[in-house]
This record gives sequence, C-alpha cells and structure tokens, in this order.
Amino acid sequence: MNSELKYAELPDGRRSSLTPMRILLHDFPGHPFPAQLSRELASRGKIVLHAYCGTVTTGRGDVSTREGDPPSLRFIDVSNAKFERYNPLRRLESEVRYGRRLARLVTKFRPDVVVSNAPLVVQALLWRSARRTGTRRVYWLQDFLGRGTRTVLSARSALLGASFGRAFEALETRLLHQADALIVIADDFLDELKRRGVNTPTEVIENWAPVDELPTRDRYNAWSSRHALDDCVVALYSGTLGLKHDPEHLVRAAEALGTGQVLVVITEGTGREALERARAQRDLKNLVLLDYVPYDVLPDVLGAAEVCLVLLEPEAGTFSVPSKTLSYFAAGRAVVGAVPAENLAAKTVLRAGAGIIVEPGDYEGFASAVCNLLSDSQRTASMGAAGRAYAEDRFDIAEIGDRFVDVIHAQAV
Repeated sequence: MNSELKYAELPDGRRSSLTPMRILLHDFPGHPFPAQLSRELASRGKIVLHAYCGTVTTGRGDVSTREGDPPSLRFIDVSNAKFERYNPLRRLESEVRYGRRLARLVTKFRPDVVVSNAPLVVQALLWRSARRTGTRRVYWLQDFLGRGTRTVLSARSALLGASFGRAFEALETRLLHQADALIVIADDFLDELKRRGVNTPTEVIENWAPVDELPTRDRYNAWSSRHALDDCVVALYSGTLGLKHDPEHLVRAAEALGTGQVLVVITEGTGREALERARAQRDLKNLVLLDYVPYDVLPDVLGAAEVCLVLLEPEAGTFSVPSKTLSYFAAGRAVVGAVPAENLAAKTVLRAGAGIIVEPGDYEGFASAVCNLLSDSQRTASMGAAGRAYAEDRFDIAEIGDRFVDVIHAQAV
C-alpha cells in the first residue's frame, strides 16, 4: 500500500494526490454514473481500473475507453459467462464464478483501495482477496441486498426467509463490518446500519446522473422515427423490471391510455416476459416492448417521452433507491412514480417539483397520473424543466469527485 500519499490542488481547485494512487472501482452493473466517477478520478492523476459485469442483463453506461480518456484509466469486463440473474441456484453459481475472477484481478492489479458495489457473494470473495493483498475496502452500498433477499424469500416461504434470507442478511452485515469505510446513497440507510450495530466510518453521497452525457433532446428524433413514435404521445419505462418492481402498474397504465398515447417499456428478463404475457392476454396494442439500447442512443430514447416512469415495491422503501429517476431528471422529462413516500427517489421528485408520486399498489392512481400528464403538455414541460434544473445544480462531478477523494484518501494513508 502507498503510505506516502499527499494532497495536491489542481488548477481548477479539485483535490488530487502527489503520488499516483491505484484504485479498483468495481460497479457490478456497469451503470453510467460510476463510469463517470472513474473518469473523474483518473483525470486527477489516479490509476483507475474500472471493473464491471458485462453479461448481466441491464442498461449499461459507457464502459469502454473513448477519445479523451486519461491514459491512467482502463475498463474491464470481469465476466466470462452469462450471469444468471433470476434462477437462485444458477445465480449463486454465477456469483461464485464471477467473484473468483474479480478476486484474481485484485491479486494482479494490487490496488491501494477498492471501491465496490456488488452482489453479496461477489463482495465476500473480493473482500477476502483485498485482505490478503493489504488493499483497503470501501463498500459503496447501493442497496441492502441481504434485507431485500430476506424480504423476497419470506414472501415466498416463511422457512426460506428464516433460513436463507437470514443467512444472506448476516453475510451482508459481516461484510459491512469488515469494510474500512462505507459510502451510502441515502440518509435513510444510516438507521439500518445502526440497527445492525455497524459503526464503520460512513459517508452519505447520493447518486447522480452524468448531465453532460444525457442532454435534452427533441421529442422527434432519429430513434422515435425509427420506432414509428412521432405521431404518438409517449410514456416511457426504461431499465430493470425485477423483483422490486410490480409490472401490473405498467399494465394498468397501458389499459388506461387513450388514442394516440403509447407506453414504451425498454427492459429484458422476467419483467419483460410478464408484460409480453399481459399484452397478449389483454390485447394491449398501445404497449410497446423493446430491448435495451446502446448508451449513446439513450438521450434520444428519453427525449422521445413526455413522461418517464419509475417503480419500487413497498418492501424496498428504505433499502433501495432507483437511480433511473436521476437520468430522467437529466433528460428533462416529467416523472410519475409508484414509489414508497419514505424513499429518497420519491422525496427527490417532490422536492424538485419534477413529477407525481403515488403509493405502490395504487394502480388506479398511477394510471390516472400518467394519463393526466400525457394530456397536459404545459405541465409536463414545467416538471421536466424543474428536473433538469435540479440535475444541473446537484450533479456536479467535480464536487462529487472531491467527496469520493476525501473517503478514498482517508483509507489510503
């Protein structure tokens, strides 16, 4: 480990280090905003290896080297086989296989600090390798996965929840204790950490979206024309549709839409399959289902919508925050969410004046909010502008980078 790290100030006021620090930033899904963070850290003279899983089914950011990237930045897809996300046994096998490859990467790269957001088995294997190499561990806590797993299993079977669910929650708590520092994405997470007796040094840094990478686009663009959407008023859901998201909200919204209105859902996996069945059974001609798009197409996709949608089940109220909401803000689009009122995403939408929030399970209220906004272009434009203004004010990557640097430096000296 580098024990002589010292601060330096760059010409624009950002904080960096005099001695190059080696950072492994592991963001399992490969989302856009962690990739932006890696670019920011590398621009400060740090040697950054950004690792992710390229075979998990999800929307993904720009995780490849592009013109203008610092030479000290490298992106690597750790996976070598499809990551089985929804079958419990195969998922466990996928996590072990992927975690072992990630652990070997630590041994080879020998970072000073690893910052990681990962499934629990992957995180456990990564932590073990980091301990062996003397690498400091920063847990970037995006979700309480153990609690979520326990909740989902308990809904299926009290026995599963009491056995496997508790085991995963105990594993997560142990990994949190073993970390040298925690970065959590919401103040609400602090109460859960306290409940578990976790006193690891913790910093709250809310998620963001890369504003410069998600410019506002015209309603009519190349993507909307290609999918014959120029003559439609569009509500859009884009992203994962899994166990924390009830697709019935989208079905009910599609049923309520009027002539010339469509609901476009961009997703893959089990949620997509459920919507395909519902579309066939209920003859939902205005429900359009599409696959994930390349990241450089996403601004056009979001721009084609009048209203963007977000879902989160009540059980996930305080242990998960859907970051897609922040991309909607950056794109300047109004938001309708079926999200628990106590969730940070719901609070942020209302605080920004960027949309409407209803409680999960209020299918009628959700559908009504979508239809009302699709029929009121002046209101949607006002909400979209408020979301964009919030993003421009809050998502400054230089300021965010400073906060991460403070945490990382505290662990490297």
